[in-house]
Amino acid sequence: MQLRKARPSDVAPLLAIIDAYAKRGLLLPRSEESLRSRLDDFLVAEVAGEVVGCGALTALGPGVGEVRTLAVREDQAGKGIGHKLVERLLEIAGDRGFAEVLSLTRRVSFFANLGFEVTRRERFLDKLAADCQACPFNSNCDETAMVRPPLRATAAVVPPRLVTSLDKGAA
Repeated sequence: MQLRKARPSDVAPLLAIIDAYAKRGLLLPRSEESLRSRLDDFLVAEVAGEVVGCGALTALGPGVGEVRTLAVREDQAGKGIGHKLVERLLEIAGDRGFAEVLSLTRRVSFFANLGFEVTRRERFLDKLAADCQACPFNSNCDETAMVRPPLRATAAVVPPRLVTSLDKGAA
């Protein structure tokens, strides 16, 4: 498996993967235009020359990034591809100078295994106002906000308990 930045030629397979999740209500659908406008945020997983997964890292504000649109083709599920995508996105977050990475997820155990910890959704009101407003599940959201520090190029990872102590002091 190879991880790489998304290219314009990846749009069709990415939309197919994302749409499969959207049809099951697990991701919001993306239009070709919206995907192309955020393509630089995307990392793809490729196996034997085929795009089999994706994830995006989007800046939310000063020092905060979000892992979004994490999806793996169904026939490749359970092979660690999602885990590898998130790990690489955390490295990219460190390279970009983010102090914290957010994920809004229904898969709490998956992200907990990657060092994310549950936090209050209200910490990210700007994100909720901008992105979540258009979501059909907004008034009855079942996603959990989780955060962790990014991976640093030095491989020195801040212990997850630090996130908890910072979280308690956040307004």
